[in-house]
Amino acid sequence: QKMLTVLYDHFRTLYENLLPTNPGLATEHALQQELDVYNKSNKVTYRNAIITAVASIKKRPRPDSVSHPSVGTEATLTARAAELASISSFHLTHSHLKPALLAQQQMEAYSYVSSIPEGPGGDRVSELGNEMTCVRCGQQFIVRADPGEEECTYHWGKPFTSKVQGARERVYRCCLQQTTSGEGCQKGPHVFYESDPVALHSRHAFTPTRSARDGAATSIDVIAMDCEMIYTTAGMSVARVSAVDGTGKEVFDQLVRMSEGVDVLDFNTRFSGVTTLVGAVHDLNGVRKALDAFIGPDTILVGHALENDLKTLRMIHSKVVDTAVLYPHRAGPPYRRALRDLSREVLGQTIQTGGGTTGHSSLEDARATLDLVRSWAMDQQRKADGRKT
Repeated sequence: QKMLTVLYDHFRTLYENLLPTNPGLATEHALQQELDVYNKSNKVTYRNAIITAVASIKKRPRPDSVSHPSVGTEATLTARAAELASISSFHLTHSHLKPALLAQQQMEAYSYVSSIPEGPGGDRVSELGNEMTCVRCGQQFIVRADPGEEECTYHWGKPFTSKVQGARERVYRCCLQQTTSGEGCQKGPHVFYESDPVALHSRHAFTPTRSARDGAATSIDVIAMDCEMIYTTAGMSVARVSAVDGTGKEVFDQLVRMSEGVDVLDFNTRFSGVTTLVGAVHDLNGVRKALDAFIGPDTILVGHALENDLKTLRMIHSKVVDTAVLYPHRAGPPYRRALRDLSREVLGQTIQTGGGTTGHSSLEDARATLDLVRSWAMDQQRKADGRKT
């Protein structure tokens, strides 16, 4: 009974943030952990086994949801790690992914660009000196190469519904201010964003990935990719591109030099993780040429909300697998579940841990996306084999 109490106290401390909505969680896991130890030990080893379990619990980071990797007994965490190792060793191939390829109707529903927009392309590279609408605060501003660092006041977090003094209110995730409570909590430069394919095409022309006649000797069957974007005088521009193959091996990870005539307004580090482009060798044209070395007409591209990455790369490709579609939002398109949440819930992995300050890693996100698709493919294989998923 004393050792059970010790386990309960440490689970209660670990789950402090979860107990208001899951009051029985610490009790449930303490009872199961004590039973696991009891079944695997004897009178001599029991106490030390409990102490070892407690030491492991104390090392875990505090979870913020019941799907966090820190939640569970030692046996649960061990099983989860074994499953992740199995997923990480699974080599994705064309045959695994054919059932997951997006149909044309799905690509349209999720705003993929499947044909080259009208216009010459690249005819309006920058909005320098022109008036645009700030995507952060909604004000009109003149685009300058040296914007004021505190001219815009905004909320960087999206609004969500929360209970405030017993009532349901819309509040911002960044500061928990109500959406009706005046100006923002963050200062920065004014920036603008465009999503219309015609406007994007005018900044930099869309082009398809290389055709079959260009040869496929260097093509890779499966590529998982992710991009980081920053705000520029051309809207939102790609600043880092990362890609891994079907085994998770890195095949590309480079910063992107801005094209001639394009200036950086804000590195958007909180989300992009980019702080400088010093060392960037290729501009977008150069990056596309490098990617074409291993992305052929039959390469299956894997990503999360991949239409955004393809848009920022101005890339048109028809064979895609999107984890935002494999693991759909309950409200349907255009809504998408966050990659961070999917990785935690499906894989038991925590990614994007910058705490709202250091941003994402496109290489980490590409591998997380690959693992999500691997997990899906393994589930499909189990079902085909008649085994329990």
